[in-house]
Amino acid sequence: MMTRYTRYLEAFEAIKQATKWSLTDDFRRLMAINYAIHDAPFEAERFEAAQAALKQKTGIFSKFRGTNSLVWLSFLDAKYEDVAPAIDEALRLDQLLDRKHFRYSTLRPFIASQLLNTDDPERRLDEASSLYQTFKRHHPWLTSEEDLLSALVLVQAFDDHTALNDRIEAYYEALKQHVSRSNELQLVSHLLAFSELAPDDAVTRFLDWRERLNMQNIAVRNEHLPPLALLTIVSAPNEDDERVIADIVAAEVERQRWFNTHSLTIALQLVAAEHITEEASELLLHGTFAHLLAMQQATTAAATVAVISTTSSNN
Repeated sequence: MMTRYTRYLEAFEAIKQATKWSLTDDFRRLMAINYAIHDAPFEAERFEAAQAALKQKTGIFSKFRGTNSLVWLSFLDAKYEDVAPAIDEALRLDQLLDRKHFRYSTLRPFIASQLLNTDDPERRLDEASSLYQTFKRHHPWLTSEEDLLSALVLVQAFDDHTALNDRIEAYYEALKQHVSRSNELQLVSHLLAFSELAPDDAVTRFLDWRERLNMQNIAVRNEHLPPLALLTIVSAPNEDDERVIADIVAAEVERQRWFNTHSLTIALQLVAAEHITEEASELLLHGTFAHLLAMQQATTAAATVAVISTTSSNN
């Protein structure tokens, strides 16, 4: 399993060389995770060509410009053998997002790419908008633009959206007894809704994972909760995964001793990726492993927004 971490390191170093003056390590890590998840190398020339094509096809104020769009572009570049048609289709689908809720979202590129290969994308956007409004009614202070993306994935996996929201609320109510209320907690409840486990059982597994990591002196912060939920869906607590997580965290702490809260995010994402295969579909109440991959992308998008917010506040 450490092989995937090696791929992550290779991608990170290649991205660092290619973006010496244009990105911080926070963004490079998110990009490298995409390549490691999809078991794809980062090729500077290919990425630069895709970036140039994207720039040629978008205006200066487009949401497809800027550092956050590079994280999105790395996702497409890692996932698709021929990235050009995927970019064109995402730009076409983006035209559907000039509507309430979606119009001003910084996550428009991520949302547009989630519509790729989707039947009747306009209907899905309407359903996602409706579910998002339901989130807003229940949790007005916690719901943010990141929930637009998870709502879009959820409505594609679940047919009964009323029952879906009831299930999400059951997870939220069970979790808030143990975890501080936050947007991350809401995203955790969205993720765990995919699990075939009963809410109490899934929450118990989630808390067991957190306790195991705490026993390893690995601090689990709010930002780590979504990838921890992803791991909870596909893997019951076990010593092998626990050891790999601890090894990756230790390696990342050694690489950057002072600012290393990202280390657990990397470890959880990579270990979860090992389990998100076609067989993982059997662990889900609804949807397939492809929806889990989409939710994994949603956690990356949320992390991207968090990095942008932190950078803006520091400036």
